[in-house]
Amino acid sequence: MADPLIHPHETLTTPAGDAVEIDLDMVPVVRELWRLGIKTTACCQDVGEATAGVREQRDTPLGYGGDGFIAYHRGWALLKLPIADALHLVELLDASPTFGDRIRHPWRPGSWRMNVPLVRDGIAPDALLHLPREQLSDLAEALCTVGN
Repeated sequence: MADPLIHPHETLTTPAGDAVEIDLDMVPVVRELWRLGIKTTACCQDVGEATAGVREQRDTPLGYGGDGFIAYHRGWALLKLPIADALHLVELLDASPTFGDRIRHPWRPGSWRMNVPLVRDGIAPDALLHLPREQLSDLAEALCTVGN
């Protein structure tokens, strides 16, 4: 059974021609990332809220998403990108007056988190970028100016 969609969403066509469901608040960001040639493999406009919603609607446990996970991730958006694309995004935003400090200085209020999960044979192919959800519109606007 596929997990239910929790957030309002829109169906977009990826650069590769696949139809995908994208959370409404993520749509402007994802469109700009694709315009810049940055591949996305997943996204979510509020990881904590989505995890709680999925947990409530499933008959079987998720395997993650306990109360602590949900509380920690409420208000955090997620971009899952191939590692090279994640690093390219960080490079593009490094000089941004809005985002430079947020990506360079971890653990400050408003700063981003990036991790690459460990897997059996080393590291996963994708990086997970977490950013405060309230930064999504500013991010879309900042990406709009890149390459124009």
